[in-house]
Amino acid sequence: MSEEEQPLLSPLNENDIENDYKEEEEEEKGDIDKLFNNAKKQPLLEKVKEYFRKTISKKTATILIYVVLYILSGVVNSLLLKKVMNVFTNYGFFLNQLTNYGYVPIFGAIVLYKILFTNDIPKDTRSFPQWKFAIMGALDAVTGYFVVIGGIKTSGPLQQLLNQSVIPFTMLLSFIFLKERYSIIQLGGSFIIIGGVVVSLIPSLTGGNSSSNMLFYNFFYLISMIPYAFSNIYKAIGFAAVEDMDVWYLQYFDALYQSLVGTVLFPINNWLPPPSDMKFNQVIPQIEAGAKCFGGINTLAEQFNSTTGDLLPTSCNYGDNIGCDNCHGAWIIVLIYMAVNVFYNVFILLVLKHAGATVFSIANTLRLPLTNIAFSFQFVMGSDATPFSGLSVAGLFIILFGLGGYRVGSMIKQKKAAAASGAGSGDGENQVVIVPKVFPGQFGEVFSPIIIKKKIPPKSQTHLRNQFFGKLGIAVPESKLRNQNSVYGDEA
Repeated sequence: MSEEEQPLLSPLNENDIENDYKEEEEEEKGDIDKLFNNAKKQPLLEKVKEYFRKTISKKTATILIYVVLYILSGVVNSLLLKKVMNVFTNYGFFLNQLTNYGYVPIFGAIVLYKILFTNDIPKDTRSFPQWKFAIMGALDAVTGYFVVIGGIKTSGPLQQLLNQSVIPFTMLLSFIFLKERYSIIQLGGSFIIIGGVVVSLIPSLTGGNSSSNMLFYNFFYLISMIPYAFSNIYKAIGFAAVEDMDVWYLQYFDALYQSLVGTVLFPINNWLPPPSDMKFNQVIPQIEAGAKCFGGINTLAEQFNSTTGDLLPTSCNYGDNIGCDNCHGAWIIVLIYMAVNVFYNVFILLVLKHAGATVFSIANTLRLPLTNIAFSFQFVMGSDATPFSGLSVAGLFIILFGLGGYRVGSMIKQKKAAAASGAGSGDGENQVVIVPKVFPGQFGEVFSPIIIKKKIPPKSQTHLRNQFFGKLGIAVPESKLRNQNSVYGDEA
């Protein structure tokens, strides 16, 4: 056959095909080996970063960071608060005044800056009635007083469990004053929480007092949930007309009135058992001794017999007498606590703003067991560590179960309400008012946004006329609709 007649493609050879496949397999194998070797050489941290970069968006990563920082700061906040209470065991009234007045200059400076150099606080906000701030401050003052005085002889883990009782208290008061109605799931969760609180109190009810728990002060702490629940209800009523209240402005006047009211609560100490008892003539000496303790100076110290060296019967730490002071470095612990508390409340706002109330509720639920676990670590709490008991663990699990049920019920109820009111159009949506508290009487772990139902304006004649025309099949001109300045058809 001549060259001109030869075919363009030569016949396929089986050996050639097999060799081609082998070469391709070897090339693929080589590529896989290269990838594997590169992955091996790549540090673990880089691999993790690359994975998260591909799977998590920037917004999701930001929310996760805020949630983690909120949980961590909340746990640290609770631990530091208990440490501060333990340092000022003998000076509860002074500690209450310190944590009240301590925030007034901080918030005052922020509000002054905002008024002078920004437009964040308009005249309408500044004209808000002061008596409403005073009522809120008074309720928070009573709450803070019972928390600080009761918390001195209530262990850290028990405080966290008792805090959850604010939910049933708030539900009861909402039912009475706000005519709020709850689902079966919410009610069931609330009753389970109450059961968990009762289980948690059994050791104090049956085993008597201990160095970290006194039954009287456990109930004293529990009572603080009642004024706190009233405070929540009052905010829902008193601030219903406020569309945009500056949080720092609110915090300043709340802290101011809270401090003033908290100062006149000292007569209650006259009837309290040790270590928080304080007669009327002991108010000034107690404040002086508390101030010395803040500076690291002990007033109550052990007294010994000069001859025998034995502890005197009148000395602190003798028998059932009150404990001696342990004020070394007290001011450092207080300042760290106050700083952490401010950051903690900032993270409350960030989580609620960027993630919403549902994620915030989940984060709160996670906080409770983490905080109680941290209280049991000796390297964290030192001599103040509280080991787990069977009943405290049982109470924790019961309360967590109740919290889960209550929050699931709340989410279902909100979805049904949104569907019934036509969510998405903007009509009938609820307004969430966020009022975090920056003082010992705040309960971030049980904090829930206050839901205020927006008032729906009555339908105007224009709106009704347009509805009627629509049913008749008569189209309303767009120019006419554009001239209406409300969803109900009010004309400009």
